Amino acid sequence: MKILLADSGWKMRGGQWQTLYLAEGLREKGHRVALLARHGSLLWDLAHESRIDTKQIGLTTMVTNSRNVDVVHVQDAHSHTLAAIGSLSPFVVSRRVAFPVKQTWFSERKYGRAAAYLAVSECVARELRRVGVDAQKIRVVMDGVPDIEPASYQQHVAGLRSEDLGKLNPLMQQACDIARAQLILGDNLADTLKAGFLFLYLSESEGLGSAVLLAMAAGLPIVASRVGGLPEAVDEGFSGLLVPNDKYAIARAIQSLHEDRNLSLRFSENARRRYLKYFTLEHMVLNTLAAYRELLHV
Repeated sequence: MKILLADSGWKMRGGQWQTLYLAEGLREKGHRVALLARHGSLLWDLAHESRIDTKQIGLTTMVTNSRNVDVVHVQDAHSHTLAAIGSLSPFVVSRRVAFPVKQTWFSERKYGRAAAYLAVSECVARELRRVGVDAQKIRVVMDGVPDIEPASYQQHVAGLRSEDLGKLNPLMQQACDIARAQLILGDNLADTLKAGFLFLYLSESEGLGSAVLLAMAAGLPIVASRVGGLPEAVDEGFSGLLVPNDKYAIARAIQSLHEDRNLSLRFSENARRRYLKYFTLEHMVLNTLAAYRELLHV
């Protein structure tokens, strides 16, 4: 199969990592993969290091490179727009965000052009159906993350430092202060997870939460906001606890895991099992290929 991926992101956030993982995974399965990305972005550099055929994203390159492929698979809003205007082959849209779809004339035309949608969670799929996308065009394909070495039990709460968390960062610290637990925030999540006995992830809107999946791969219990697709990632009471964005509720969840070592260890084992069952890179790649074949008959 010939597949053209497109991602216009400058930074390596969750969606860009998924694009890179997918490109590498499709190639390993024997498919011919090309990528349209922003020249100078980290995705561009990493794709080149991985020897993926990469070209500057734009309307001209979308037209010329979509001509002789089986599938065009766009990963973000801007590449979706480019495909809606210029793709010469059927295109698939990955949607990873849970916020509402705009209902303007242009948005309706844009969303009507896609051959299929891969929603990262049922929560995201519901939003697509709400704005009139044909349910027959939608499949849920959850993200996958690399397997990492399970973390050893530590005494800290691990968290992700992110500009996207905004006002939730102080809330994380306040909750940990109430629970008398030390919060460790880091930019390199894989390293930060090694310092924690649980992973705290707060969000106001979340399609699924790939950072949570990585914590599950490391075998950490999860305390996360009960929003968006996070309840689909975290099996509440089995691999973690879901909470409102309230410092006292968050603190109680942290304390319950800090004070009950058996509960924490049980959640840890279950989180790791859940990752292996649903959220490996192999699952993501195979489910994506199955969606291509089912939706586009390729």
